[in-house]
Amino acid sequence: MKHILRLEKVIPFRELQDALRNVVFRGVYNTQGGKLRPYEHAKFSFATVYPFKGIGVPAEILIGRKRETLFTPQPTIYQTQIEITETVDQFLRGEGMKITDLDAGVQYSWEGRGVFHVLPPIVEKHIYPLRDGFIDLSKLLHRFSGAYVRDARGNLHHLGNAELHNFFIDEVSQLAHLDTLNSNAAIINYGLPYHGDHTFYIICDGAHRLDYALEKLRRPITVIVAEAKHTAEPLMPYYAFPVPLRPTVRLSSKKAEKMFYRLELDKIHLLNDFIKKVLHYDWEVAGLFVGKLRSNVEIY
Repeated sequence: MKHILRLEKVIPFRELQDALRNVVFRGVYNTQGGKLRPYEHAKFSFATVYPFKGIGVPAEILIGRKRETLFTPQPTIYQTQIEITETVDQFLRGEGMKITDLDAGVQYSWEGRGVFHVLPPIVEKHIYPLRDGFIDLSKLLHRFSGAYVRDARGNLHHLGNAELHNFFIDEVSQLAHLDTLNSNAAIINYGLPYHGDHTFYIICDGAHRLDYALEKLRRPITVIVAEAKHTAEPLMPYYAFPVPLRPTVRLSSKKAEKMFYRLELDKIHLLNDFIKKVLHYDWEVAGLFVGKLRSNVEIY
């Protein structure tokens, strides 16, 4: 099948940064009920991610002159998305660009599908406090100060609390006490010798672009690093725990997950199952149409 893609415009990096600062959380609010923006106080720069050197060796991101381990929130790759990425890369090459070397956003139309944007993959820099290799959850909760989630009745609950009280899961049923964090959060360990603040570079958007470049092309790829402008205003914790890129679960499509009902190597959400999707981003509010591989779960 022949795909017809047409270039609509190239979005310069400065303009792209402005758009990124308008991305909002899907379900995290301020005290007035307005949606918070994950990149409101962020700064952006370019970096390069390099392919794996062997089994058990992580992919690395070059920051300045230092290489750091690259983490992912979800070590699952879908072949359908890789095929889409390859088609987009072929289109970009016809326009004198490559998916591995983007330094701007690209808006294009795909006949029969709609208008989309392809960006350099986005990697977030997070500094998490560790204690014996475990993330210090009490300190992490402080990062949610001033951030709220809604229950099914529209009541706001503060994410900075260890528990949410009288949380309605529908119009009638409520939970008197709901742990804010995932019940598995306290057992995830990154190495017993590690204490204090530790930096994690976590893939935010573009896992399939990275996989296509690193695994299929075996080439480095340019990424955008999003990080806090000031240490006093860190990025909101990412929606899932950082894990290595390998081993990877490879499926034909997202629908194929249903064939493997005991699939265990997947994301470990930071928040309780009832609110685990609220930290996902809404890109379309910022005018960025980066793909349809998004959960349609109800978020209040």
